[in-house]
Amino acid sequence: MTADFEVTCAIPRSGRTLTNFLNKLKFLGTDAGEIDAVLKVIARSKQTSSTDLQSVISTLNEIEKCPSCFSVFVDRKRSNRPYRIGFLGYNWKIQGISVRVEGEEPHNGSSLIKLDEVDFTVVGLDELLSMTQYYLSDPSTVTKWGMYNYHLEKPTGIRVAGSAQLTRYNPVLKREVQDIVGFFLISGSGRKHSMNLETLSRSGQRVFVKGRYTGIVAAAYPNLKLISVEDVEDAVVSAEKGSAGIEIVQSGNTIKQKKLLLHGAPLFLSESLYVVDYDRFLHNKTLQKLIKALKPVGYFEDSRIREFALWYYALERNLGESWIDKPPISQFLCEPTDVENGLRPYRLQTRRWKPDDHYKKEGALKTIQKAQQNLQKYYLKYVDQYGK
Repeated sequence: MTADFEVTCAIPRSGRTLTNFLNKLKFLGTDAGEIDAVLKVIARSKQTSSTDLQSVISTLNEIEKCPSCFSVFVDRKRSNRPYRIGFLGYNWKIQGISVRVEGEEPHNGSSLIKLDEVDFTVVGLDELLSMTQYYLSDPSTVTKWGMYNYHLEKPTGIRVAGSAQLTRYNPVLKREVQDIVGFFLISGSGRKHSMNLETLSRSGQRVFVKGRYTGIVAAAYPNLKLISVEDVEDAVVSAEKGSAGIEIVQSGNTIKQKKLLLHGAPLFLSESLYVVDYDRFLHNKTLQKLIKALKPVGYFEDSRIREFALWYYALERNLGESWIDKPPISQFLCEPTDVENGLRPYRLQTRRWKPDDHYKKEGALKTIQKAQQNLQKYYLKYVDQYGK
């Protein structure tokens, strides 16, 4: 018996990446009515979660006028580990290709590629680094997703095709902004002096971090005394004066509401990425066609630079003086030193999607300089449009 799908994809079974990806499918000609019905159920998932399994099952059974594509899962990110309705899987036509879209834990997408069980996934760099550090020559230097493929050293088919450029509503600008996040050092409001991870590492300072990110931080700063917690912001608020944490920041709203401070540049940047089984890609023309239809966005493409400038501007405007030692926007996107760490342009036609050391580094430096100039241009445009 042959499968009724041609390509398999794993996406998170709940959350904004799932919602954003399904919304994107509508613009690729997929049945908008079906997807809107699915999105309505997903929107209610968090509110109807409960530690009472039977009540969640009853809610699931009451779903009407919607494709049968849901199941119940345990939300392990919540301290009480409630049961919740999540996306299980469904077959959609994308650009004429039958695709099985399956819901999974966010970090499991890259694992399923590693196990040769799906063709591609949509996952953030944070989750990708958490699960695949073993394959990288020096994970501490992979601070931007454009470096990831370059540092793959051990044999694996996992490859970043490019950014999915998914967006999220930004309450500061009241518009959609690309869903970029930074992994920042944060502190309580009483610590307004300069603070950075290098200094904290030398002093053996204890730093709060979510458990799934301890490996990433330890690889970059092995001398930090890492304290694994479920909620970094609350741990910093509750701890003694002078405590610090490392946390994912998207819009800065939570930081502002809890009167915390954000320090310097992020340890790394993350956004939703198309991560593909490259070995399957080479031998599957249908997969090649689909990935091209999804149009993964390159690190230095103009559309991404424009969205990056908007995200930085929105974060800066929201945090104001709560952002200590704020670096200029050009340092976020790329720096000349990043060229040595593999941040160079590559395309889907590039062999193994990995920039070669024979690639002219002078050309890469010119690409970075142009990207920084365009970034500043777009940033100033947003300042003029929305105000300082």
